[in-house]
Amino acid sequence: MTYDYYKALIEEYIELGRSEERLLGEIGFPPEIKWDGDGLIKAISTMGAAADGSTKRLVEFSGLSMTSFARKFGLPYRSVQNWCSEERRPPDYLPILIGYVLISEIPEAENGNI
Repeated sequence: MTYDYYKALIEEYIELGRSEERLLGEIGFPPEIKWDGDGLIKAISTMGAAADGSTKRLVEFSGLSMTSFARKFGLPYRSVQNWCSEERRPPDYLPILIGYVLISEIPEAENGNI
């Protein structure tokens, strides 16, 4: 998935009232997406978390501990901790970029097609 397409999906998610279900219903299985159903749902959830600026959900979707997440993205652990506890918010661009990295790590469907 290209970054431009990812950003367009995030914008559509916001326009649809920040509803993952509505976004999934709108996009269905576009040809640009090579994931199976579980991969698509994970991608949509990750996009939602990124658009909402939810570091806590991004950490959960990554499957990493907060420490490993901070190391992976070169972030101070204390900042990640504050963002996850919602004491502070990350810069708006950061969850979007992290979400894109996490989505690009979702494995494609075994046969390359849905």
